Amino acid sequence: MYKQYLLKSLLLFTFIMFLIAGINFIVDPGKIYLKKIIADLKSAEFSDKLFSSKNGIIQTGWNERLVKTTLAKKSGNFDCIILGSSHIMQISSIRNTGNINKQCKKLLNLGVSGGSIEDIAIFSYLIMNNIKLPKQVFIDIDPWTLKFGMDSRYGAYKSYYTKMNELLQNKDSNYESYLSKGIKNLFNGEYFYYSIKELMKKENKKKSMFDKQILYPINEFSYSSGYKEAVTLVDGSHIYKNSWILKQKNNISSIKIGGGGYKIKGSIYSKSTLDYFQKLVNLYKYNNINVNLILTPYHPNVFKKGNTKPVKHFKEIEKVVNSFVKKNNLKVYGSFFPNKLGCKNHEFFDFMHSTNQCLNRIDFSE
Repeated sequence: MYKQYLLKSLLLFTFIMFLIAGINFIVDPGKIYLKKIIADLKSAEFSDKLFSSKNGIIQTGWNERLVKTTLAKKSGNFDCIILGSSHIMQISSIRNTGNINKQCKKLLNLGVSGGSIEDIAIFSYLIMNNIKLPKQVFIDIDPWTLKFGMDSRYGAYKSYYTKMNELLQNKDSNYESYLSKGIKNLFNGEYFYYSIKELMKKENKKKSMFDKQILYPINEFSYSSGYKEAVTLVDGSHIYKNSWILKQKNNISSIKIGGGGYKIKGSIYSKSTLDYFQKLVNLYKYNNINVNLILTPYHPNVFKKGNTKPVKHFKEIEKVVNSFVKKNNLKVYGSFFPNKLGCKNHEFFDFMHSTNQCLNRIDFSE
């Protein structure tokens, strides 16, 4: 009798636990199970349609990092990959920015807004987990790149960051994998609580971004003047919407003298971050991938007040970068300082984003 009771209790407990796991998997309030699978399938559709498109795909409404992490999974099909922030999102093989086609027959731009060292690590992990590897990677170094925690948006893809850290640190087998944590979380009571809350919502009017239709530009457009919506070109590079380009053009004369303080705070760089970046570069070298660095210029007005905090920051980072490339026998292209490249006042969208006219002055010819 006692054994039957124990068996029934065990079966009931097992049923309840699997019911909880099933609800957590399907409702998925944290979007890490079923919703993530659907998201991955939809984003894979985005990348397939992008690569087969004529004029790119309309970017508006799509999460940049989701799209770019999906594109990164196809990076083995390209000769060169570009990583970094919005500063380099316009560098394009289609536009042959700075004669980059002399080095790269097939280029993929994986730049994302506010791109941080964590984003670079995430994309690097995805790149090096392709069966076929690219020949070169171009990494944009911004004034904030050599410090941890400068942008939180990478957090949605933190599992890849964790995996890269595991790879770099060579931790022992006691490390708990992302998969193991995910399985445990299916039976997590707190996650179940949020699943029930999600189920009890009477109406959820907010549509998922994956309900959005993949749209193409209806006609050809000028890359310099843009399209009515932002567009991701076939090589992953970015074209701004024409209304934004026009607005920035009209506001260019009002760029603040001595500005440039975006993400300029605290220490100029972190030695631990520089050491971490060194490990990333070493890993690329181990995989026979050439590494190049890119610096993009700030507007001339930023430098008109002399040796301000941002200018001191730029000088020190550029000095660190030049020392780093010399030590590692790398190449660096460009500069934070527009006078070094000959960029003019009108060749910027704002104080830190160059137009293609200015970017073309960075000579990528070997």
